[in-house]
Amino acid sequence: MKRVLSILLFTSLASCGSFRNWRELQTEPMTLGEAWQGWQDIVTSRDGWVVDHSATDRGNGVWQSRWKRRETERNFPVRSRLCMEVLVEDGSRKDGWVMRFAVEQEICEDLRRHQEPAEDDWSGFGQNAEAEKVLGERLARRLAPGSVEIKKPGRQ
Repeated sequence: MKRVLSILLFTSLASCGSFRNWRELQTEPMTLGEAWQGWQDIVTSRDGWVVDHSATDRGNGVWQSRWKRRETERNFPVRSRLCMEVLVEDGSRKDGWVMRFAVEQEICEDLRRHQEPAEDDWSGFGQNAEAEKVLGERLARRLAPGSVEIKKPGRQ
């Protein structure tokens, strides 16, 4: 049974691509539902990510957004999406949950396809480390406030 679930999990994660650097967050003790809702509140309301229901599975701890588009300063279209997984088997209500996430990016370098790139026109563009850092700070304040160090003015 675990083998079947593992295969399903890895199949759904394959749509997120291969990440070299997952960002991880250990939540404070809370239910999985509270951690999931806290995640969803932060990423959908503040950062504008829209959940991709076809790739998201709360029971297996997998969340993925739809692609979000922007342009580089040289007018190349770039799209990004947010992927997250909760290590469900390693967490508990008492100990908290490990959430890991990454912002995948793809670019279309063919300016002839600028307006409407086909799926084959996109190629890997790494991760958006800045967006991951900012998101990590917001999530820590919501899901692990005890781990956040508050610096007082004038002290280092």
